[in-house]
Amino acid sequence: MREVSLTNRHEIKSAITGKTISESIFGETVENPLDFETMRKTSLLYLHNCIWNDVTELHLYVTGLTPATTTFLKVFLDSGSPFKLVLYHFNRDTSSYVPQVFFD
Repeated sequence: MREVSLTNRHEIKSAITGKTISESIFGETVENPLDFETMRKTSLLYLHNCIWNDVTELHLYVTGLTPATTTFLKVFLDSGSPFKLVLYHFNRDTSSYVPQVFFD
């Protein structure tokens, strides 16, 4: 299982371990949130890395950048990724993340 954030725009604590999530797919900033091709390539490279490292579950903390989220999900579905994907969404009322199984 691997936990990762979409971006490093916010400090994110794991809903599972409570530790800070340091790994992200897109880093601190997305230069142009409408550059879908660059985000597609970044997403594809990240997924290939997961497959090469035998990831069986990916726990993705969504950080609010909708174009990056939808691009990653499209690449995930189009690539036929062979692992479980769980999205985590921030709950403002509890200041915690709530899981949503996206693909099992």
